[in-house]
Amino acid sequence: MRSFLAIPVPEDRAEPLLDVQHALEVGRVVPPENWHVTLAFLGNQPEDALEHLHDRLSELEAPAFDMRIAGVDIFGGRKPSLLYAGVDLTDALGHLRKKVRQVVRTAGIDLPRERFRPHVTLARFRKRMTMLETQRIARVLEAWGDVEAGVIPVGEFTLYRSIAGPDGMIYEPLAEYPLGQR
Repeated sequence: MRSFLAIPVPEDRAEPLLDVQHALEVGRVVPPENWHVTLAFLGNQPEDALEHLHDRLSELEAPAFDMRIAGVDIFGGRKPSLLYAGVDLTDALGHLRKKVRQVVRTAGIDLPRERFRPHVTLARFRKRMTMLETQRIARVLEAWGDVEAGVIPVGEFTLYRSIAGPDGMIYEPLAEYPLGQR
Protein backbone atom coordinates (compact mmCIF):
# COMPACT_ATOMS: atom_id res chain seq x y z
CA MET A 1 0.00 0.00 0.00
CA ARG A 2 1.49 3.35 -1.08
CA SER A 3 1.60 5.55 2.00
CA PHE A 4 3.11 8.60 3.68
CA LEU A 5 3.09 10.55 6.94
CA ALA A 6 2.10 14.21 6.80
CA ILE A 7 0.63 17.22 8.53
CA PRO A 8 -2.78 18.02 7.03
CA VAL A 9 -3.37 21.63 5.98
CA PRO A 10 -7.02 22.62 6.42
CA GLU A 11 -8.39 24.55 3.45
CA ASP A 12 -10.21 27.05 5.65
CA ARG A 13 -6.94 27.98 7.38
CA ALA A 14 -5.01 28.61 4.15
CA GLU A 15 -7.61 30.24 1.90
CA PRO A 16 -5.15 32.52 0.04
CA LEU A 17 -3.70 29.36 -1.55
CA LEU A 18 -7.00 28.88 -3.39
CA ASP A 19 -6.54 32.33 -4.94
CA VAL A 20 -3.10 31.28 -6.18
CA GLN A 21 -4.56 28.14 -7.74
CA HIS A 22 -7.35 30.10 -9.46
CA ALA A 23 -4.81 32.54 -10.92
CA LEU A 24 -2.61 29.73 -12.27
CA GLU A 25 -4.61 28.43 -15.27
CA VAL A 26 -1.82 25.88 -15.93
CA GLY A 27 -1.21 22.33 -14.79
CA ARG A 28 -3.28 20.08 -12.58
CA VAL A 29 -4.14 21.73 -9.28
CA VAL A 30 -4.05 19.71 -6.08
CA PRO A 31 -7.48 19.79 -4.44
CA PRO A 32 -7.48 21.53 -1.04
CA GLU A 33 -8.53 18.30 0.71
CA ASN A 34 -5.15 16.87 -0.38
CA TRP A 35 -3.03 19.74 0.98
CA HIS A 36 -0.39 18.51 3.41
CA VAL A 37 3.24 18.83 4.50
CA THR A 38 5.01 15.50 4.03
CA LEU A 39 7.10 14.26 6.96
CA ALA A 40 8.04 10.87 5.48
CA PHE A 41 7.16 9.19 2.20
CA LEU A 42 6.93 5.47 2.89
CA GLY A 43 6.40 4.15 -0.64
CA ASN A 44 4.64 0.81 -1.06
CA GLN A 45 4.39 -1.04 2.24
CA PRO A 46 2.60 -4.25 3.21
CA GLU A 47 -0.34 -3.81 5.57
CA ASP A 48 1.42 -5.63 8.45
CA ALA A 49 4.38 -3.22 8.22
CA LEU A 50 1.98 -0.26 8.46
CA GLU A 51 0.24 -1.85 11.45
CA HIS A 52 3.60 -2.28 13.18
CA LEU A 53 4.48 1.32 12.34
CA HIS A 54 1.11 2.49 13.66
CA ASP A 55 1.82 0.85 17.02
CA ARG A 56 5.18 2.64 17.21
CA LEU A 57 3.80 6.02 16.10
CA SER A 58 1.05 5.81 18.72
CA GLU A 59 3.80 6.06 21.35
CA LEU A 60 5.57 9.04 19.76
CA GLU A 61 5.60 12.17 21.91
CA ALA A 62 6.19 15.62 20.48
CA PRO A 63 4.77 19.05 21.29
CA ALA A 64 2.09 20.80 19.25
CA PHE A 65 3.27 23.93 17.44
CA ASP A 66 2.31 26.63 14.97
CA MET A 67 3.25 26.34 11.30
CA ARG A 68 3.54 29.38 9.00
CA ILE A 69 2.75 29.04 5.29
CA ALA A 70 4.09 31.84 3.14
CA GLY A 71 5.43 32.41 -0.36
CA VAL A 72 4.92 30.51 -3.59
CA ASP A 73 7.65 28.98 -5.75
CA ILE A 74 8.37 26.12 -8.13
CA PHE A 75 10.47 22.98 -8.11
CA GLY A 76 12.23 22.17 -11.35
CA GLY A 77 13.80 25.48 -12.37
CA ARG A 78 13.44 26.17 -16.10
CA LYS A 79 11.31 23.04 -16.46
CA PRO A 80 8.95 23.39 -13.52
CA SER A 81 7.44 20.19 -12.18
CA LEU A 82 5.25 21.68 -9.47
CA LEU A 83 4.09 24.88 -7.81
CA TYR A 84 4.21 24.96 -4.02
CA ALA A 85 3.56 27.17 -1.03
CA GLY A 86 6.52 27.41 1.33
CA VAL A 87 6.40 26.36 4.98
CA ASP A 88 8.78 27.84 7.53
CA LEU A 89 11.21 25.19 8.80
CA THR A 90 11.02 25.87 12.52
CA ASP A 91 12.79 23.92 15.25
CA ALA A 92 9.45 22.33 16.23
CA LEU A 93 8.68 21.16 12.68
CA GLY A 94 12.23 19.87 12.19
CA HIS A 95 12.06 18.06 15.54
CA LEU A 96 8.76 16.37 14.64
CA ARG A 97 10.08 15.25 11.27
CA LYS A 98 13.24 13.84 12.83
CA LYS A 99 11.28 11.91 15.47
CA VAL A 100 8.82 10.56 12.90
CA ARG A 101 11.61 9.37 10.62
CA GLN A 102 13.41 7.71 13.56
CA VAL A 103 10.24 5.78 14.45
CA VAL A 104 9.74 4.77 10.81
CA ARG A 105 13.28 3.40 10.65
CA THR A 106 12.98 1.54 13.96
CA ALA A 107 9.79 -0.03 12.60
CA GLY A 108 11.92 -1.53 9.81
CA ILE A 109 11.00 0.79 6.93
CA ASP A 110 13.91 2.22 4.96
CA LEU A 111 13.85 5.91 4.13
CA PRO A 112 16.18 7.68 1.73
CA ARG A 113 18.30 10.52 3.02
CA GLU A 114 16.89 13.75 1.70
CA ARG A 115 16.95 17.44 2.36
CA PHE A 116 13.77 18.64 4.06
CA ARG A 117 12.07 21.48 2.23
CA PRO A 118 8.64 21.70 3.85
CA HIS A 119 5.96 22.77 1.40
CA VAL A 120 2.37 22.38 0.31
CA THR A 121 2.01 21.25 -3.31
CA LEU A 122 -0.54 23.41 -5.12
CA ALA A 123 -0.20 22.19 -8.73
CA ARG A 124 1.72 19.71 -10.86
CA PHE A 125 2.91 20.37 -14.40
CA ARG A 126 3.43 18.25 -17.50
CA LYS A 127 7.01 17.58 -18.53
CA ARG A 128 6.59 19.57 -21.74
CA MET A 129 4.90 22.93 -21.61
CA THR A 130 4.31 25.64 -24.13
CA MET A 131 5.95 29.05 -23.84
CA LEU A 132 2.53 30.50 -22.95
CA GLU A 133 2.13 28.05 -20.05
CA THR A 134 5.61 28.88 -18.78
CA GLN A 135 4.80 32.59 -18.97
CA ARG A 136 1.59 32.06 -16.98
CA ILE A 137 3.57 30.34 -14.25
CA ALA A 138 6.05 33.23 -14.21
CA ARG A 139 3.19 35.74 -13.87
CA VAL A 140 1.72 33.82 -10.94
CA LEU A 141 5.12 33.73 -9.23
CA GLU A 142 5.50 37.46 -9.74
CA ALA A 143 2.01 38.29 -8.49
CA TRP A 144 1.73 35.74 -5.68
CA GLY A 145 5.34 34.93 -4.76
CA ASP A 146 5.07 36.59 -1.35
CA VAL A 147 1.53 35.46 -0.50
CA GLU A 148 0.86 34.97 3.21
CA ALA A 149 -1.39 32.00 3.91
CA GLY A 150 -1.08 32.43 7.66
CA VAL A 151 -0.17 30.47 10.73
CA ILE A 152 -1.81 27.11 11.32
CA PRO A 153 -1.90 25.34 14.67
CA VAL A 154 -0.50 21.82 14.30
CA GLY A 155 -1.94 19.40 16.83
CA GLU A 156 -1.55 16.13 14.94
CA PHE A 157 -0.01 14.36 11.99
CA THR A 158 -1.57 11.66 9.83
CA LEU A 159 -0.72 8.35 8.17
CA TYR A 160 -2.19 8.46 4.65
CA ARG A 161 -2.81 5.87 1.99
CA SER A 162 -2.28 7.17 -1.54
CA ILE A 163 -4.65 5.86 -4.22
CA ALA A 164 -4.33 6.67 -7.92
CA GLY A 165 -7.65 7.93 -9.28
CA PRO A 166 -8.77 9.07 -12.75
CA ASP A 167 -8.43 12.74 -11.72
CA GLY A 168 -5.21 12.37 -9.74
CA MET A 169 -4.26 11.01 -6.34
CA ILE A 170 -6.71 10.43 -3.52
CA TYR A 171 -5.26 10.58 -0.02
CA GLU A 172 -7.13 8.45 2.50
CA PRO A 173 -6.30 9.02 6.18
CA LEU A 174 -5.53 5.72 7.93
CA ALA A 175 -4.60 7.02 11.40
CA GLU A 176 -4.05 10.31 13.22
CA TYR A 177 -1.41 10.92 15.87
CA PRO A 178 -2.01 13.75 18.34
CA LEU A 179 0.77 16.03 19.48
CA GLY A 180 1.19 17.24 23.07
CA GLN A 181 0.78 20.67 24.62
CA ARG A 182 2.53 23.68 23.08
